[in-house]
Amino acid sequence: MKKYTIVITVICLFITSFSFSQNHWRVNNAYGINADFTDIQAAFDSATAGDIIYIEGTNIPYGSGYATKPLTIIGTGYFLAVNDSTQANLAPSIVSTIRLDPGSEGSYVAGLTISGQFRVNVSNVIVERNNLSTLYIGYSYDVGNVVIRQNYIGSIGDHGQYTSAVIQNNIITYKIFSSVKANWMIYNNTFYGSCPSAVGMIDVYNSSIKNNIVFNTYSSYPCINTNPEQNNNIEFNVCNHETSGYPVPENNIWDAVIEEVIANEGSAEKKLYLIEGSPAIGYGEGGVDCGAYGNLNPYVLSGMPPVPHIYKASVPVSATSTSGLPVNVEIKSQK
Repeated sequence: MKKYTIVITVICLFITSFSFSQNHWRVNNAYGINADFTDIQAAFDSATAGDIIYIEGTNIPYGSGYATKPLTIIGTGYFLAVNDSTQANLAPSIVSTIRLDPGSEGSYVAGLTISGQFRVNVSNVIVERNNLSTLYIGYSYDVGNVVIRQNYIGSIGDHGQYTSAVIQNNIITYKIFSSVKANWMIYNNTFYGSCPSAVGMIDVYNSSIKNNIVFNTYSSYPCINTNPEQNNNIEFNVCNHETSGYPVPENNIWDAVIEEVIANEGSAEKKLYLIEGSPAIGYGEGGVDCGAYGNLNPYVLSGMPPVPHIYKASVPVSATSTSGLPVNVEIKSQK
């Protein structure tokens, strides 16, 4: 445990050197760690608008947090033991639920693992590089200008409110759904999972659905609901099943063979890499690759947040009177 105490302290000191305009707070609930807070709600309550809160990885899940002021909330990423050069401390920042409520407009959330619901109830929010079970956009309030990008997500939905959102370069394992009040741009996502829904993994209204890869592995159930009454623009997608009973939009591939498009083996993230000769290569609008790894903001393995991180550390368990405590670390700057 002493080793991780030192490593985490170095991480936070290094990160804070890049910004001086906000307060920076550490949240860590591991025994013996001298952090600012052990509870994320206490950190949210004590912070002032614009502060940065680092939720550090431990083996103890954190509770829930409800924000009512604009905050930057940063965790350590996820699947840290699966990919190379992630974090020296491989424990993720696990949170039960997070809710961004009125007053928290302008918040930024990255690098968290949220096992319960994440509710975005305000506008002008960026949710980036998180591992999310369920994300609700506008659960209780009308919201706009919400950006959901580069996340690993189970499902995305709304709750009957007026919402506008950009949903791009995510990996989605179950489905995305909206009410008639939605206006979403759903670009360059990879949908891969078993979804026993008769209307498909994408069931939205008033949205632009482009450059996605959609593979529903549940029997012959559909990928995208193409009901024209839902007023969607559906183009340049690569799917393995079309809908039945509705028109089949042109400029899409509806009968793709999964093994001819993606690697389909390896880790949950890497198995979605496009293989050589994949029909998804260059098939997107403007010649971009379809799926989460295509276009200008490709998916980032392990959801590494865009801050410097220590990915290797050597810390002796004790110090000596002659050499002190020599600490060797290797640091990367993540884009």
